[in-house]
Amino acid sequence: MKAFEGLAYQRGVSFLHRLDPRSKMIYLIALSVLSTVVFYTLLPMLVLFISTIPLVALSRIVKKWLTIVRGALIFVIFIFLFNFIGLTWNYLPNILQAPPNVLCNALSLSTAMMLRFLTLVSVFALFFLTTSPDDFAQSMIQLKLPYDYALTFTMAMRFVPMLARETQLIIDAQKSRGLELEKGNFIQRIRNYIPILIPLIISSFKRAEMIADAMESRAFGASKQRTYLYMLKLSSHDFFFISLTLFFTCLAIVLRLLGLLL
Repeated sequence: MKAFEGLAYQRGVSFLHRLDPRSKMIYLIALSVLSTVVFYTLLPMLVLFISTIPLVALSRIVKKWLTIVRGALIFVIFIFLFNFIGLTWNYLPNILQAPPNVLCNALSLSTAMMLRFLTLVSVFALFFLTTSPDDFAQSMIQLKLPYDYALTFTMAMRFVPMLARETQLIIDAQKSRGLELEKGNFIQRIRNYIPILIPLIISSFKRAEMIADAMESRAFGASKQRTYLYMLKLSSHDFFFISLTLFFTCLAIVLRLLGLLL
């Protein structure tokens, strides 16, 4: 739950905080394409993951970023094991007797898949931690997306960390009343979460009703012509960041097509 809590926007004055959300969206899409479509081997994945770390340090969100990465470790381990077992399935009874090239290839590809997931986690964490939901909604509106969709996505950005925080509070409250979540077999452990899910669902419905009442009291949807307090404009820093992102993305794709970087 702490991983979802860490996705809450962190106010700051860093270079990345001041960038337009559209610039950061281009960076997010570029890195996602490179890590999921263009590359699949160990070295490029390692480079892509490491490339996000300087931006995390410059944005001064290292603590929250580490919280999110730690929360994703269970999935990282699962991805590594799933890929390694799949690649060495024929040698599982005597894994140590498998040919060295098979083991090296399995370890390399499994680690690459693990780094792919970590890269995606890192770049999405970087985006959400440095992008205000209001600015992001405004950027989507200026990209001609319907206001309803922009509002829905913005509300999700706001309430997912809030729900994660509320879930942790419910868990702590139930544990203080003697609830043992780790007690019993697998089925029993699932049943142990019922006293947590019911209050969370009720609380979620109450919050949704409050939001609906607030939107209705403000005559949401009554007028199709909306006005806005401010409009986002791309600055010279945004153009520099976009140019740098596109340059390195195109360079990486060219190197991949030429076979110089697999």
